[in-house]
Amino acid sequence: MQYFAGANTRRGFKSIFDECFKGVGRIFILKGSSGCGKSTLMKRVASAAEARGLECDVIRCSADPESLDGVIVKQLSAAVVDGTAPHIMDVKYPCVRESIVNLGQFWDESMLLPHREQIIALTDGKAYAYADAYRCLAAKGTAYDLLNGILNRAVMRERLDHAVIETAKRLGGKGFGKRRLLFSTAFSSEGVTVLPTFGDVKRVEKVSGEAASIFMSALFQTVNELDYACVVSLSHFDAETPDAIYFEESDTLVTSLESPQCASFESERKISCGRFTDGSVIASHRARIRALSKLMQESEAQSREQLARARVLHGELERIYIPAMDFKALDRQTDVLIKGIFGE
Repeated sequence: MQYFAGANTRRGFKSIFDECFKGVGRIFILKGSSGCGKSTLMKRVASAAEARGLECDVIRCSADPESLDGVIVKQLSAAVVDGTAPHIMDVKYPCVRESIVNLGQFWDESMLLPHREQIIALTDGKAYAYADAYRCLAAKGTAYDLLNGILNRAVMRERLDHAVIETAKRLGGKGFGKRRLLFSTAFSSEGVTVLPTFGDVKRVEKVSGEAASIFMSALFQTVNELDYACVVSLSHFDAETPDAIYFEESDTLVTSLESPQCASFESERKISCGRFTDGSVIASHRARIRALSKLMQESEAQSREQLARARVLHGELERIYIPAMDFKALDRQTDVLIKGIFGE
């Protein structure tokens, strides 16, 4: 399965790394800066697992989906993870569960020290760009809250709650137990990336209507209360709300037409929120709804520009660090790590 364990949200960077690695018995935490080969090492671990017929969870980087943030080899209960900012991971049970793998040891410091001022300036500039990007997403969040306030006034709550409970029980059945949280979408300088996290689901139900996000949030709350086994994909914009919910018992994914991943699926059933909303309330606020929607789009565009700037600065940092890296030594370290993971 592929997914993200972090996202650029309205409240800054949201990490659910602890959630994703909960229950993993052995974790190797990679430390090192840009261009030190963390993602390349993890790709080699994933390839080694595939070559041995072992199932992996591949955790992609929300800033650059072509790069990896982690790999979990399920049958071995072992993982390799990027433990550097913004998703810092530290050792809690040294050696018996977590071990630090310091890739910085393969740098030639004599090649980096002459670039000291440039490295500091680029690193600070990247941090400023991310801070501005998150301010723009926060502005989008304010507009979103105002829009949601209008929609909440239009919702016929008793009808919606009844439909939510019926949907949860119909799809959840007797599948009580474990719930997993992840991100199947992420927002970066390239826009929204959608991973094929749920590509093999048997059935998809799509929630339509302007109150779709309210329905999904209520469904999430109900699933938690009923303790159904499911996989919840959190919204990359607001990590406190769901983007999609997969019910293991019925092999069914519920998502909304507002979701960026919605276009990836053919719907076998639609849940219309029109029957739970007072159209006259929405009609009376139509001009304001359009204005708030436009403000959200503009704020997102500004955020994307700042994320693009951060990515450029990140690339410049990599161009400094990569020539100073001893990749042959990294390859040898990777070989040792792979042998340790797979017990060879």
